[in-house]
Amino acid sequence: MSVKQVIIQQITNFINELNSIFPENKDLMIFKEKYEMLKSINSQLILDHFIQFIYPHKKRIISQDDTFFLEGGGQDEIIDKNGLNMRDNLKDLWTNQMSDENKVVVWKYFKTFILLIEKYIVENA
Repeated sequence: MSVKQVIIQQITNFINELNSIFPENKDLMIFKEKYEMLKSINSQLILDHFIQFIYPHKKRIISQDDTFFLEGGGQDEIIDKNGLNMRDNLKDLWTNQMSDENKVVVWKYFKTFILLIEKYIVENA
């Protein structure tokens, strides 16, 4: 499995886990459906967005700086054509619904994303 495939799979796992933790969250369900469609059409775009909008916040992710979720952290740029803003949804979950245990898991995912993106960048330089 290529690094790109591993990254896409980890993002998929993250979205699936959020949906299983918050099954009543309609925005997450819609985001998952749109993500799955984009993944099947152009998975490279997903990776490109993570490199462009998430990776620059590496220091905040590694240090587990909550402002990454509360102030944007690049997710504000990941808005689909229908206006679904994943960043606002994550901010709401982070501040109002997510347990401390769930936050630990989310940080692990984002740290994994950073490590995998770095490996992808090195391999594709």
